Amino acid sequence: MTTDHQEPTRQAIRAALARALPEHRDLDWSQSLTSEAGLDSVQIMNLVMEIEDELDLSVPVDVLAEVNTLDELAVRLSQLT
Repeated sequence: MTTDHQEPTRQAIRAALARALPEHRDLDWSQSLTSEAGLDSVQIMNLVMEIEDELDLSVPVDVLAEVNTLDELAVRLSQLT
């Protein structure tokens, strides 16, 4: 479920995704990033670095360990902002 509070975070993730992984910019937000979307750890870290720049925050390692999809990432990051 998307909330208005999450929309700035989702926009930041979309922008980061377009820069870091332009070939994957249309990922299904409910797909597992590794198993279904097929992203490797380097691609995920590049995406996270772009998200950090976009949102001007540091994504805690425990957040990365807890999330599997872009939806889950958006929820967790919106809680941090």
